[in-house]
Amino acid sequence: MIDARTRLGYLLWSSGVFYFSYGLTNFLTSLREDVPEIVFDWEWDIPFLAWTIIPYWSLNLLYIFPFFLCQSRAQLHNYAARLLLGQSIAILGFLFFPLQNTWIRPETGGVFGFLFQSLESFDQPYNQAPSLHIILTIVVGGFYWRLLPKYRLLLCLWLGVIAFSILTTYQHHFLDLPTGALVGFLVMWLLPENGISPIFVKQSQNLVAYHRRLIGFYSIGMVIFALLAFWGGVWLWSLWGSLSLGLVAFAYWRGVLIFQKKPDGKLTSASYLLLLPYLIGAGLNIVYWLYGKQKSSLVFGGVSVGSILASCEFDAVLDCCGELPITAPKIYEQALMLDLVPPSVDELCKAAEKLDRLQRENDRVLVACALGYGRSVAVVLTWLLATRKVEELNEAIFLMKNARQKIMLSDYVLHQIERASQAFQARRVCE
Repeated sequence: MIDARTRLGYLLWSSGVFYFSYGLTNFLTSLREDVPEIVFDWEWDIPFLAWTIIPYWSLNLLYIFPFFLCQSRAQLHNYAARLLLGQSIAILGFLFFPLQNTWIRPETGGVFGFLFQSLESFDQPYNQAPSLHIILTIVVGGFYWRLLPKYRLLLCLWLGVIAFSILTTYQHHFLDLPTGALVGFLVMWLLPENGISPIFVKQSQNLVAYHRRLIGFYSIGMVIFALLAFWGGVWLWSLWGSLSLGLVAFAYWRGVLIFQKKPDGKLTSASYLLLLPYLIGAGLNIVYWLYGKQKSSLVFGGVSVGSILASCEFDAVLDCCGELPITAPKIYEQALMLDLVPPSVDELCKAAEKLDRLQRENDRVLVACALGYGRSVAVVLTWLLATRKVEELNEAIFLMKNARQKIMLSDYVLHQIERASQAFQARRVCE
């Protein structure tokens, strides 16, 4: 149990850091000359809605309660760390890329006027992009998302009102909203509540030429998308694509855990939102290659290879696709691997062991990857050879090609399959 003094200490410390750093950056930016303002023409049509100051202020209350609702010290520490990281990134943005909002709000009286005056007592129109209000909305909302699963629809609606209130109270321009959202989800991705931070994940692979080639490819894409943002306007959205490709490049360096695929086959919300441009591209690629073609093919003994798109058609699925979400059946296991790089011997060996168990316990098993032409094929070939369903690799390949003609395996992968099958058999002997 966490005592009240500890909870209060976390709250006071977090709030103190917030008000000090936020006020300091406002003051420092106010000393500058010619602070720019980025506003789109259509924003002039946004109405001023005085009542939205209430949802705007409600974030303060939502911010406080988690300090007293956390169930463990680790959860409390994670919540406070997310707040601090989000604020730190925002402060750096305010200092190095200062913006301002020169819009004049209409005179407002009554309760709404009092709330606006209270806001103006410590806020100045300089801390703009990324919107710290949006960052905190996502971090705070993430806590309640897990706490109140039955009320998620209402929670989303209220958080949406809070998010758009930054525009209707004339506190921010539109640019501040998506940039704040990206930072907010980046914070959630960097500091997951369960599991280690991606930046501290132990490298799970030995880098070979395939990895380096793809790291370079996605890094170039990241730079290109970032440069497109200098055109301004709608091209600013390319920053999202740049961040997405940067994370994919990072995954090819550090390993498949960067995608944060959960045991139920879904990606974390933060990972999904950050990677959305890449996921859309990967999804279109699947549609292109599999249009009018079989999504899965039966190979041997009730075991099929195929795309994650066919997952709902089987009793059990062994998922090898580390980068894309899947609709998982009741019996679902993972042997996650990266796309377009050869699986390691250990990855293939462990996957074959899982497949062997699933095949013995279920009638119809799918080994799935994005297309069903690469990783899943390598796993099934390893299993056929390792369990002596066939005696030679060429025989296994012949069997596979009869079932699924378009398979993509390099000589290096075939060598890995042979080594993995030998390692599989050696483990069985030791057992």
